[in-house]
Amino acid sequence: MGTDIYTVIAGQLRLKRLQAGLTIEDLAHHAGISTSFLAYLETNKKKPSLATIAKLAAALDIPVSELFNEKAVPRIAGEKQKALNRLLKLLQNQSPENTETILAIAAVLSKKLLKRRP
Repeated sequence: MGTDIYTVIAGQLRLKRLQAGLTIEDLAHHAGISTSFLAYLETNKKKPSLATIAKLAAALDIPVSELFNEKAVPRIAGEKQKALNRLLKLLQNQSPENTETILAIAAVLSKKLLKRRP
């Protein structure tokens, strides 16, 4: 692995939590850990034990191995990461049908904007 394992776990925790439509509070509650501890884990400021990793995987209903999958963590930084966070928040409570519609609209707009680039 090219990336520090705790960095991978931090990215996966956040990604899997957002994909599940959970807030930090929700996941922390389901895993039986504090909200602040989970926030520290997601920002790689604290390192989880294997027992904590197992609790989080169970709360996310995923295999533990998914939290170690370096290839699945998107590498996005800066303004694009902020925009992605905003988009994820918008999609969080949408139905699957609405989510697909929103993503289709975003794809069309993206193509049109790329064509207009100077």
